[in-house]
Amino acid sequence: MTKTVIALLTAGALVASCGRNEPDYEDVADRALDGAGLQAAEADYDADAKVIHVTGTVTSEADRQRAGDVVSAAVGSGAQVANEVTVQGGHEETANDFDDAIETRLNNVVQLDAALKESAITFDAAEGVVTITGRVPTAAMKDRVGTLAKAEPGVRDVVNSLEVGPKS
Repeated sequence: MTKTVIALLTAGALVASCGRNEPDYEDVADRALDGAGLQAAEADYDADAKVIHVTGTVTSEADRQRAGDVVSAAVGSGAQVANEVTVQGGHEETANDFDDAIETRLNNVVQLDAALKESAITFDAAEGVVTITGRVPTAAMKDRVGTLAKAEPGVRDVVNSLEVGPKS
């Protein structure tokens, strides 16, 4: 607990010290994970989507959850966090099959929807976390795609990085 608090305070200070410039979210997240004793997890920041992908393999579900919580607290509202950490001893091949099935089902849902099928939408599932990218014409459609993804069996979390606007 003490390590987590120290890590969060350190990460918070790093973010605050960056002023108006966007902080190095990947570095902030990695430092917070290290400070919390979660060296098996690491962060990868996708600046275009403003998403931090937390990956790695830990020994327990509690550590998996804590990794996501530590990074979320460290970066605040500056970036979304996709917790894709796996638990040691899990069946990675089975998880990948589930992720592929989630992507396939979501792509099918979009193709069957007359309002969505002309939009450029991509689903990427990792450990049940679905990241949605692409472009849709309205905010309502963005929300609708996020809701469809959240309703899909096997989806633990959704990072909706769809852009709203006309086709480019």
